[in-house]
Amino acid sequence: MSTFAESELIQELATAVAQLRVALEAERVDDYAVGIDRAGRALDALSNYPGGLDGLKAQIDLLPEQEKTSLRSTLLKAQQDHLVNGELIRAASLKNSALMASLAQQSDSATYSAKGQVANVLGNLLSRKV
Repeated sequence: MSTFAESELIQELATAVAQLRVALEAERVDDYAVGIDRAGRALDALSNYPGGLDGLKAQIDLLPEQEKTSLRSTLLKAQQDHLVNGELIRAASLKNSALMASLAQQSDSATYSAKGQVANVLGNLLSRKV
């Protein structure tokens, strides 16, 4: 691969994970799917690079110092954004679960029946002895 291809790969990766981070931080739910898809394609392109991330880093080491420093900095920023994105996705998932549980608790059907069952749920969740 040429130097231009490596630079383009790194820029696409950095842009994709940065845009996903912005959408996650702003809680723009409508942008999640597009951002995750774009970041996933960029990460797939990185994993398909000969030697993966290690191969890319080895190729970067062969570049002139100024270009090497710039690409490493961009790659490090992308790595940090990727880690933050993982945490933001976990937090959004927990928030979603909490909201769903709260809504379920507020519904009229969130009470136990005389048989020890939660309405609209099949099977016994509680023993009658409880």
